[in-house]
Amino acid sequence: MKKILFICKYLSTSKNGFESRLSTLINLFNKNNYEVLAITSSNSLKKFKFKKKYTLKKIDNVKYYFIKDTSDYKLYSLQRILSWIKFEFDLFNFNFKKFPFKPDIIYISSLSLLSILNGIYLKKKFNAKLVFEMRDFWPYFLYTTGKFSRFNPFVIFLGIIEKYGIYQSDLIVSLIPKIKEYLKYRGFYKKKTFASTFPLNKKFFIITKNNRINLDNKYFHICYAGNFGFDNYLDILLNLISKTRNELFMFHFFGDGSQKETLKKKFSHLNNVKFYKHVNYSDLHSILIKMDCLIVSFGFNDKFPLFGYELNKLNNYLMASKPIIVVGKKINLNKDRGEFIFVTKNNPLIFEKKLISTKLRYNFFKKISKKNKKKLLIRNNPKLIFKQTETHLKNL
Repeated sequence: MKKILFICKYLSTSKNGFESRLSTLINLFNKNNYEVLAITSSNSLKKFKFKKKYTLKKIDNVKYYFIKDTSDYKLYSLQRILSWIKFEFDLFNFNFKKFPFKPDIIYISSLSLLSILNGIYLKKKFNAKLVFEMRDFWPYFLYTTGKFSRFNPFVIFLGIIEKYGIYQSDLIVSLIPKIKEYLKYRGFYKKKTFASTFPLNKKFFIITKNNRINLDNKYFHICYAGNFGFDNYLDILLNLISKTRNELFMFHFFGDGSQKETLKKKFSHLNNVKFYKHVNYSDLHSILIKMDCLIVSFGFNDKFPLFGYELNKLNNYLMASKPIIVVGKKINLNKDRGEFIFVTKNNPLIFEKKLISTKLRYNFFKKISKKNKKKLLIRNNPKLIFKQTETHLKNL
């Protein structure tokens, strides 16, 4: 069996109340007699106070090395970027002689592109294969959202790192469905790729009583639950909501992120919109099942090619068995994700008509949502995703 070193700055384990995709896979590799080791930051285990720069802890019978990180910084901030640099510097200076084995595979999965540089270094150090899991497309999403110019020096710098990382990698794993098309867009035509998804752990979808939310039955309740980043296009969604005239629809927004305060200042005056604090992942399912409908926004990008989304939040929605409204083009989601109610034009009248249609045909859409959930439980079975990943790693 191959020996695998996993590196990911943000790697939530079951100790956090939420087990991330990579943590689930690590556990499954371990249970299937692979030798595994993981390196992450102390922010991956916030309940524990770390005093040393490097701390070894055993979680679910897997050895994790935690690199001490600064604790408080916003999602989109200079402090967060500096924390990425610090993590990579401390990782580079780690005493690799402490490893219980020489890794055959270096598996890099990080929101920060900088981790791939350490991955390349370790690939050469251990003469190992390099797997680059691209959870997001940086810097692609920075300029497609319109927040940065394509010719911004920082964007160009990240683009060089991404290209070098792709070039040096033996396998590209991605949570973006059309990874092959993206690699062609970036100039790579013959790379080994694998478009994966999020393993579904049913134990996190139980009803809890920690969050009690009272909903007025006279309204049709629609909910967004997720990040408030600029790449979630909530400004477009809230603009559409602000122009609806029907007073029977109430919109609820749960989550946190860099754009939340800005959006609250701009839209909190609306009588049909409510903003809530961040809730624990373990309590989210109990909130979603109380809603009538769930909603997500992809915006209306016409300038750049679209490569689709996988979205862990969509799994949360599907498990609630509620109709899902998608603001954006149909190309954003693969057909095997389920059947959804699409709003494909940035038009308030069309948006409102979709809302009314959903309410009037609610029983019909509810039946579809139950079918979506059944398909999800098969498609996102953790053992199936593990087997698919294992096959690709064995072929390296």
